Amino acid sequence: MADTREKALQDYRKKLLEHKEVDGRLKELREQLREQTKQYEKSENDLKALQSVGQIVGEVLKQLTEEKFIVKATNGPRYVVGCRRQVSAHHDPHSQGGDTGQRIV
Repeated sequence: MADTREKALQDYRKKLLEHKEVDGRLKELREQLREQTKQYEKSENDLKALQSVGQIVGEVLKQLTEEKFIVKATNGPRYVVGCRRQVSAHHDPHSQGGDTGQRIV
């Protein structure tokens, strides 16, 4: 009888330790989920800001002058747009190719 009681206590302690480990992993995963959700919401808000009225996302095709660019909008048409002198127009480091590609204007 004492052996079965001792074995039951050992099993109980073992299960308690397993429960603590699983609980710790669950807390870590919940924290990761919170961080991922926060990043997702931020990216969604950034996309909404880009797509708000009056702003069109496009790709710079060619620089005409120091301040004028030909930009192809995502929905098809091309526009000649200006770039203010206060805004630095430089190539996006992620773009590939020579003169064409994304440009921050």
